[in-house]
Amino acid sequence: MKKVLLKIFLWINLLSAVFLLVSYLSVYVPSDSIWISSVFGLLYPVFLWINVGFVFFWSFFKPKYLIVSLLVILFGWGYIKKYVQLGGKVNDLEGIEVVSYNVRHFEELGNDVAKQTADSIIAFFLQKTPDIICLQEARLRTNQIFNLPKLVNEFEFINHYQYARNGYSRGMVTMTRYPIINMGEIRFANSGNMAIFTDVVIDSDTMRIFNLHLQSFQISPDEYSVLESRSLNESSDIKEVKEMGGKFKRALIKRAEQARIIRENINWSPYPVLVCGDFNDTPFSYTYHKVKGDLKDAFVESGSGTGQTYVGKLPSYRIDFILHSQDYNSFNFKEENIHYSDHLPVSCILEKK
Repeated sequence: MKKVLLKIFLWINLLSAVFLLVSYLSVYVPSDSIWISSVFGLLYPVFLWINVGFVFFWSFFKPKYLIVSLLVILFGWGYIKKYVQLGGKVNDLEGIEVVSYNVRHFEELGNDVAKQTADSIIAFFLQKTPDIICLQEARLRTNQIFNLPKLVNEFEFINHYQYARNGYSRGMVTMTRYPIINMGEIRFANSGNMAIFTDVVIDSDTMRIFNLHLQSFQISPDEYSVLESRSLNESSDIKEVKEMGGKFKRALIKRAEQARIIRENINWSPYPVLVCGDFNDTPFSYTYHKVKGDLKDAFVESGSGTGQTYVGKLPSYRIDFILHSQDYNSFNFKEENIHYSDHLPVSCILEKK
């Protein structure tokens, strides 16, 4: 009986090892070509921990079998660094402080207290005084809630700003201490998501800042009761699952195209770049892999822990990023512990090499 159980566990181990390998490869597969490959990337942490578990399991029962998971884990060691950091680089030197934050229209605590939420976020910036602020999903037309021109006048550390609406009242904002010499918008077809770019002069150097908000799944936990259900018992549950699956697939397909557009714009930049934003995708995705290219990930450079930035009702992942050109080093990356959105702000210090 024991031999049969061990064989079963071995086959499960082999299957989980194959799935982990596929998750490594998924970042190279455009999700608008084979969308299902992205599911393996999304489940990378699950496959990783299953294989880690098998390493410990076999060390007690059949040590020769642990080589399967161990080799697969070691093969993807570079991926682990994107998932977890044991300790980041800390630098007390002054540099360019960057904050990126999806503020979710200031509605996380309820639409009736949006002004209070916006004021709390403003207070956070007043305390932190960053040099560059990138906001996604900001509310822009309702000046009683978030009055951008007035705000910039109040922020002694911010002198210039750019904004663009992706609808009637919502959009992107980049605020900076540094003079803006050029700006532009990147609008995606058949999508309310967008990006903006801002060229700023820092001392004698010019940097292009990309502020992104890529396609979301548009799956709200409040709209789908099945997310809180432990089983699929009714036809309505199955209908909800199919509807969510359709949204999931459409978002993956749209993000792949959006990622390629952003990468093209990065390649065209005549200056070193800073890329901030909500990618709505994980580090184990085609989206991230395509946008990142040869840029540095500030979390990988100086973060700690697993870096989850989405803190809503769906599973938590690191989907908010700060990337930058090789011309810069980054230090002191962290997820700021404030909860005024379903995302956490991320911040770091940049220093020119």
